[in-house]
Amino acid sequence: MLNQPLTSGDQSKIVIFIILFVPSVFFGVGVIPAIFLIFGIFMMKKNEDYNHIETAVRNVRGYISLILVGCIIAIAYNASTYGNPEYYWHFSSPPKWKNDDAFFFSCVFGVISFVYLVLVNVLFLNPLKAHSEWVAINGIFSSKNKSSIAKVKASDVDIIKGEKLKQYSVADELLKWAKLKDDGHISADEFNEAREKLLKRS
Repeated sequence: MLNQPLTSGDQSKIVIFIILFVPSVFFGVGVIPAIFLIFGIFMMKKNEDYNHIETAVRNVRGYISLILVGCIIAIAYNASTYGNPEYYWHFSSPPKWKNDDAFFFSCVFGVISFVYLVLVNVLFLNPLKAHSEWVAINGIFSSKNKSSIAKVKASDVDIIKGEKLKQYSVADELLKWAKLKDDGHISADEFNEAREKLLKRS
């Protein structure tokens, strides 16, 4: 399963995570986590190493955890000062504690931080981790194996040497290249290039 493409369900989880993460970026709080994740994905694709994703998620979790701790401290502080006359709006009607709003927003941000902490694991990390080898080489939304394509490109037309033509006819080789093209492993241009070289060598 590690070297299998993501299922449609796993890809849907990633898309849902992105949709849910966008509002946090819009409000500025999620800019730093977004940078961590984008950089992690970029480095993974560049080096074909899944560990960059895990490092990025660790950084995101650390950042969100700091926000969560800050919210918990704010909630505790506002709860401890509740009922203190110093924190009372005497001129408000109806009377209101000064820290009512602070307490409310601390609770809201605390809950949101905790939810994001869960979502980054459930909707982002877990689906990628289950397909870590595939994702590292082929990407998140890819369904074609780039390693097999890379092997074809690396060998390119040079696999058809003069000595190999003794064992296989040009027609056989053309059939093989046509199959590679039909299966989507090579482009039409690559097939045409191989055909021209084969016909010249025959």
